[in-house]
Amino acid sequence: MFLKSSNAMSPFYVAIFLNGLLCVANAINFTTVYEWNSFDFIWPSGADNSKGEIEQKFNPDYVYPRYMAVFGQRLFLSLDTGIPATLVWLPTSGTLTAPPKLAPFPSWDLHKKDNCDTIQWAKGLQADTDGRLWVLDNGSSDCSSKLWIFDLANNDTTERVHQFPDAVISHSFGGRRMYEVVLDKSPDDDLAFIADYNSQHIIVYSRKNDKSWTVKTPGRSWFSLAVSPNREARQLYLKRYSSKELYSVSVSELKNEGGSAAVKLVGEFAEFPFKMEIDSANVLYAAFYRKTHLTKWNISEPFREQHVYEAGYLDSNWPFTFAFDSNDTLWLTSAQDIIVSSIHPQPFLRLNHKE
Repeated sequence: MFLKSSNAMSPFYVAIFLNGLLCVANAINFTTVYEWNSFDFIWPSGADNSKGEIEQKFNPDYVYPRYMAVFGQRLFLSLDTGIPATLVWLPTSGTLTAPPKLAPFPSWDLHKKDNCDTIQWAKGLQADTDGRLWVLDNGSSDCSSKLWIFDLANNDTTERVHQFPDAVISHSFGGRRMYEVVLDKSPDDDLAFIADYNSQHIIVYSRKNDKSWTVKTPGRSWFSLAVSPNREARQLYLKRYSSKELYSVSVSELKNEGGSAAVKLVGEFAEFPFKMEIDSANVLYAAFYRKTHLTKWNISEPFREQHVYEAGYLDSNWPFTFAFDSNDTLWLTSAQDIIVSSIHPQPFLRLNHKE
């Protein structure tokens, strides 16, 4: 890789030889907001013995960010299971010398293991422009999956909890593998599209009707999703778990309850993506398993990746989480698993943002 800049104030340019092609793109310059060498929660005060036991058993080595959403002055992260709260928030501004502790969202009361009236395992997150936080909950061995909708503009109250029928998402914990949720907002309705890797269909939820259904994609199950911003011809982009291929389907086809959708092949990534996001300018950004770079592609043009960010050495299966806020600022975490013993990894996490 060759980097050059004509002067200190100019944008960097990246020249990368990829599959025999030379791709030149403006690189992303991030501002570092926080850095952590270890993590801690804001623990509840009081004499609740059960919460005290949770604090004593907490191991900061097992905090792994998976999905992100940003709204206002807060950034939300879903974390891997096995820790006291899998949905937390952080302020979007602070000091590098004092990175914030993780605050459970909306409170500790909504994070109780095997209590099916609380969040069990937060996965995909989305914050919409009306100030709602959508949270996909994969559930647990005792609790089925749900979609939570919180009103961030009204003291984080729970606006709705949708219990998926067994015919839509299996109530058997081993029968589902929930990952991504993305939104399609329109004047008529707010639709959520959900990926369940164990099923060969796309799950659709209507906020207007508080109803969910499936649209079949025979022979294909999905892991990563992204929605285009074009209102007139909106597309849902889909990526399978162990494939480099990128597909798309018209959002209009997904309103056909119980029907099938004709997905079409768009192109093929050079690596295996685990996360995709599309900004308001029709640019799709992707991050890849065990790779330290991001790429972009303008979905209005023929498929052609461009490298836009390189983080250097990162030793993590999911090196990045990222999301856009309402101003199209890109927020990103980069994770470094520093091995401190032969058994337990200690995470190093950096939070960056780019205007």
